[in-house]
Amino acid sequence: MFQLPRISRVAVIGAGPGGLAAARALREEGAFDTITVFERNAKVGGTWYVKQRKIEKKNFIIFCLYRLYSEKPNFPPPLPSVNAIDVDPPNQPALQHPPVSAIYDNLHTNLTKDVMAYRDIPFPKNYPLFPTRTQVLDYIQDTAEQYDLLSMIRFNTTVVRAEPVDDNDRQKKWQVSVTEWRDNKVTNYTESYDAVVVASGHYYVPYLPDVEGLPEFASIAKVIHSRDYRRPEDYGSKTVLVVGNGSSSADMVREISTTATKVYHCVRGDDTSFSRTVAENMPANAERIGALGRFSASAGMVECQDGKQIQGVDTVIFATGYLYSFPFLPFEQGNLIVDGQKVLGLYEYMFYINNPTLTFVGLPIRVVPMPMMQLQSTVIARCYSGRIMLPSLETMQETIKDETNSRKELVMGVQSELGYVDRIGAWAEGYRGDSIEDWKSSDPVTGRLSEEWRENRVNSLELRRKYLGY
Repeated sequence: MFQLPRISRVAVIGAGPGGLAAARALREEGAFDTITVFERNAKVGGTWYVKQRKIEKKNFIIFCLYRLYSEKPNFPPPLPSVNAIDVDPPNQPALQHPPVSAIYDNLHTNLTKDVMAYRDIPFPKNYPLFPTRTQVLDYIQDTAEQYDLLSMIRFNTTVVRAEPVDDNDRQKKWQVSVTEWRDNKVTNYTESYDAVVVASGHYYVPYLPDVEGLPEFASIAKVIHSRDYRRPEDYGSKTVLVVGNGSSSADMVREISTTATKVYHCVRGDDTSFSRTVAENMPANAERIGALGRFSASAGMVECQDGKQIQGVDTVIFATGYLYSFPFLPFEQGNLIVDGQKVLGLYEYMFYINNPTLTFVGLPIRVVPMPMMQLQSTVIARCYSGRIMLPSLETMQETIKDETNSRKELVMGVQSELGYVDRIGAWAEGYRGDSIEDWKSSDPVTGRLSEEWRENRVNSLELRRKYLGY
């Protein structure tokens, strides 16, 4: 077994769903003297948080309580945007105004509310089966209030650097340096912690592939990432090319087709049930095309790898995912990330093997985030308190001996996700049997998932089509 040093002070970076889960799990252990959550926004919610906007009209300040999006867009990423070290480099100063959320106006969840919720905190009964973005945010903020988590959070505070250094007792301590905005004053300070939990999310640094001619094409057409898409009304009478094969790209094609003249949906050869369903329900003015080949600004043309050419594109939207980036970790390059496609050197997607006092929640893709992050947080908290143990260093290193920088290694299918949840749930409970199949538990947070939950997870696509029509 790996022996962690005594941990009494823990820093959590981020107060989205993962950071809140971590704060709660750590506090419930009752083993830590200090738990501090650093959040760069003014409220909890992470990627679900949409800032209120002030409108001045006839000397009155009207607060848009219905959460209109900020009209000030994010700073556009470079074309292409393929390396997080270049796009979001380490050791950069804090921004007073953090990036605007990637959540778009008409978003509904693509998971049922019983599946999506924290495992012991259901969504309100009067919510629809697939909640809206505002209902999800309300749920997250209500959870923070209900479980008295707000007092643990320092808002408007950005972590700019977190680095382990040798302390007087020869134990490495994390020096966490932050920039805080309060009462129109900027304060910079550094504090010492025994462990750091990273729950900063991974929906901020866009990935835009390196396609021939793309930078030049941006001179004749608008080129954006799905992070900056907001509403279909912005594309009235336009010809729009949407690139990507995930849920967001499908939503955008469906929405934009209601106002645009023509929508092209560019999809690589990914033959999945989701991809087939999207193709079968393509709007009348939308057309599915193959993988991108090149852009030509001089010809005003987009060419696919199969030779098909399209003309007259006014806007290109890349719904091509995001890069992992931790600019507050100065040692990230070559240790945690190569270019941001994947996070390296982790045991069970959580513990940094070279120094397990650094952990992450919420890294896997295409999973149910909140219940998984809740369970991950429970495992982390119990390891840090000493209630359960990490395996030996040799055992942890063995699990990553064949890892690559492929993003696919962080993408879970449903069955992989279910197996992972069972495995770490048993770990959280200290199960030491030979077969996970023999582990039985009905604990609401760490126990086996119910058959109803599993069934709704597997059938989420069909359920969404039935209830929402898409």
